[in-house]
Amino acid sequence: MPLVPAQAPGSGDPAASPPPAGSSATRGAPEGALSQAELDLLSFFLDDGAAGGELDSLGRWLRDFEDRATAVGLSLNRGKCRLSVAPGATIPEALQGIETCPLDEIQHLGVPCGSPEKMRVFVDEAVKGAERKMRMIASLPDAHVALTLLKFCAGFVSVVHLMRAVGAVFDFACIDQATQSCLATITGIETDASAWALASLPVRLGGLGLHSCADTAAIAHIAATFDGEACLPSLVTPYVLPHAMLLDEDDTFLASLDDPRLAPFETVLEKIQNALQARDNYGGRGQKVWSATVHDERRKALIISMTEELGRSGQLQGSALALKQVQVRARIQSCSGQHASAWLYGNAEADPKLWLSPAELAVAIRLRLGLPIAPMPSICRLCGTGSADVDGVHARSCFSGGRRTRMHNALRDVIADFARRGLLAPAVERPVFSNTERKRPDISYVRDGTTVVLDVAVTFPLQPSNPQYAKRAAEKPGGAATAYATAVKEGKYRGIIDNEPNPREWLAVPLVVDTFGAWCPGALTELRQIARKSALREDRTASAACQDFFHQLSFQ
Repeated sequence: MPLVPAQAPGSGDPAASPPPAGSSATRGAPEGALSQAELDLLSFFLDDGAAGGELDSLGRWLRDFEDRATAVGLSLNRGKCRLSVAPGATIPEALQGIETCPLDEIQHLGVPCGSPEKMRVFVDEAVKGAERKMRMIASLPDAHVALTLLKFCAGFVSVVHLMRAVGAVFDFACIDQATQSCLATITGIETDASAWALASLPVRLGGLGLHSCADTAAIAHIAATFDGEACLPSLVTPYVLPHAMLLDEDDTFLASLDDPRLAPFETVLEKIQNALQARDNYGGRGQKVWSATVHDERRKALIISMTEELGRSGQLQGSALALKQVQVRARIQSCSGQHASAWLYGNAEADPKLWLSPAELAVAIRLRLGLPIAPMPSICRLCGTGSADVDGVHARSCFSGGRRTRMHNALRDVIADFARRGLLAPAVERPVFSNTERKRPDISYVRDGTTVVLDVAVTFPLQPSNPQYAKRAAEKPGGAATAYATAVKEGKYRGIIDNEPNPREWLAVPLVVDTFGAWCPGALTELRQIARKSALREDRTASAACQDFFHQLSFQ
C-alpha cells in the first residue's frame, strides 16, 4: 500500500505510553544490536533497505548504522540513497548530503510507493520497457531461442513483481498484446482468440506458458498482500501495525478483490475469501495455488468453447463433427502429458542441434495450437493416394516413406544409449528368450536380477481409422499410448515369458508414445529408472538426467 505519514505515540502526544516491552520493535534483539525502537519502519532485502520515522530518530539510526558498518570494513554509498521528507522540513546534520525526492515519488525494491499518479507514471514506463524488450527478442534470427527468451525473460515474468505491487488498478492487457505480437513475429503465426487463449495456458495444460498478465494481476496482488501482511510485525513498530494491517482500508487490495476478471472463477474467489478470513496464504503459495485453479477452469471453458464453435460453424455434421470434437480434446490432453513438451523451450545443456529451425518451430506450434499447417488440402506425395489435409492428420498417420520406422529406430537408439550410460549393458534387437528366436525385443537388459525387455512404439491419437484412440486420449494425457500398449503390446510377450523357466525374473515394458509426446504410464516409470541409472554414473542429479533424456527423445 502507499506509504502514509504516521504520528507515533510518544512523539508529540504527552499522554501516550511507549511501546510495550518485548514488542516487535525490540523483541529478540541481542544486547548491543542496532535498534529500530525509534523508527516506524525498517526493512531490508539483501543490500536494499528502507527506514522511516522522525528525522532526528532517522539521523541517529543512520549514524549508528554507518559506525557499525565501518567497524566491519563496510561503507554506505550515500550517492545511491534517497531521502523523502515533508515540504519545509529541516534536515538534520546526520542526513545532510543525501539526495531528496518528493514523498509521492518514493520507491522501494523497484516498486512505486507514492501517490497514485506517480505510480501510474512508473508502471507506464516499466510496461514500455517490457514492450521494448519483446521487440528486441522478436528480432533475433533464431526463432526457437527467441521463443525461449520470450517465455522466461519477457512478458509476464518481467512485470510480475509490478502486478504483485499494484494489482488490478492498472491495466496490464497491453503486455498480453505485446506478447501475442512477439509470438506472431517469431513464428509467423497470427493466433485467433482460441489459439491465443490456449497459448496463454501453462505448458502442463497443453499451452505455451505465455501467461496472461490481465488475468493474473489481481491474484498476484492479493497473494502479495497476504505475504506482506505476515511480515509486517517484523517491519513496523506496534503503534503503526494496527493501521497497516487493515486490509479493508487498502483501496488497491479492494480493487483487486473486485476485479471483474475474477468473477467467472467462483472456486478461486471462495478460496481467497476463506484465506482472508483465516489469514492463511497457503504458506506463501497463494499466487501459485489460485493461479493454478484459474488456469484449470480456463482450460475447461476453452475446450467447451472450441468444441461448440465447431458445431456452430456448420462445416461438419453428425459423426464427423463428433469425431472432430473428440480430437480437439485429445490433442490438448496429449500435449498436457508429462514430458510431452520437452522440446518446446530447448535445453541449454543439450546438443546445439536439438533446437528447431524457424520452419520446424512454426509447424510444431501450429500443430500444438490446432492451427492449419497448409493453406489447402493436397494429394500426399508419399503414398500418392491419401488426401494431405490442412491439419496434418494424414501426414502424421501415413505409413509410406519410412518416416515412422526412422522415428521408431531413433527413439530406440536414444533409449539404448542412456541405458548404456547407466551401465545396464543393453542388447538391441537380439534374441533373449530361451524358447524362441523369432521375437527380438527392441532393447533388453538385466536390472537388479530381472531381465527387462522393452518394445518401442509410436501411435497417432487422432488417426481417423481408429477413433477409439482419440476417445482414450481425450480422457487423460497418454490415453492413446496406454490404449495401444494394452491392445497391441502387452500381449505380445506375455505367452513367451510365461513359458520361460522363471517367469517372475522377466519384465516386459511397452514404451509407447503418441505423436504429441505423451507416454504411457509404464513407459514413464521405466524411462525414469534408466535416467536415474545414468545420473548415478555421470555425477549429476536425477532430475537433470531425466530432463536431458526426455528432451532428446522429444526431438526424434
